[in-house]
Amino acid sequence: MKYSHLLFDADNTLFDFDGSSKKAFDQFIQHIGLDPKEDYYRIYQIGNHQVWNDFEQGKLTTEILRWKRFDLFFKSIGVDRDPHKANTLYLGFLVDFASLIPGARELLDNLKRNGYTLAIITNGLKEVQKPRIKKKNLTHYFNSIIVSDEIGIAKPDPLFFEITADTLMHPDKKKVLVIGDSLTSDMQGGNNYGYDTCWYNPRGKENKSTARPTYVVTQLQEILKIV
Repeated sequence: MKYSHLLFDADNTLFDFDGSSKKAFDQFIQHIGLDPKEDYYRIYQIGNHQVWNDFEQGKLTTEILRWKRFDLFFKSIGVDRDPHKANTLYLGFLVDFASLIPGARELLDNLKRNGYTLAIITNGLKEVQKPRIKKKNLTHYFNSIIVSDEIGIAKPDPLFFEITADTLMHPDKKKVLVIGDSLTSDMQGGNNYGYDTCWYNPRGKENKSTARPTYVVTQLQEILKIV
């Protein structure tokens, strides 16, 4: 056992966030009575990525993030709707449409059965993350679930990883592996704190960031060969 503690990102690492997000957005558009347009989701994503990047850099809080992305979306398409109510609706649908990446549950079963200590470390929102984990019956796999929205600190800030280490009784850093799809939050955060990292990169993206993953995998089951 090379590693004893495995820290998993949630969105697009264990959960198929992209698929769930599109379904939730489409349901949200239908619910508020807008005629669905093909480019609406793309427009929403532009603003959403912008505000999440700002959040990771400490430029805004999750309270602002929640409504700001919908404010940007509504202004972009020229409609006057309440972005606060839009956020509440969308997050509810996001929980409803939660789905796992194929092989995620089997991977967690294998790791838990073989004695690894597992944790989730996520920059997501509290209305979504733990309810989805509970909905998909995953809670029992994890010794700790750290949600940035609950602790007020986001990856890649080293303090996020310090708080995570506190909850896990400060394991030897050499025995901890961070697993996630994001170069800027998961890989860079692990690098900053001195943890080894595993970049889950199913689409074979090029690494143009400053992050330096210890490992790169394209399928979740490849993690078993590493740990």
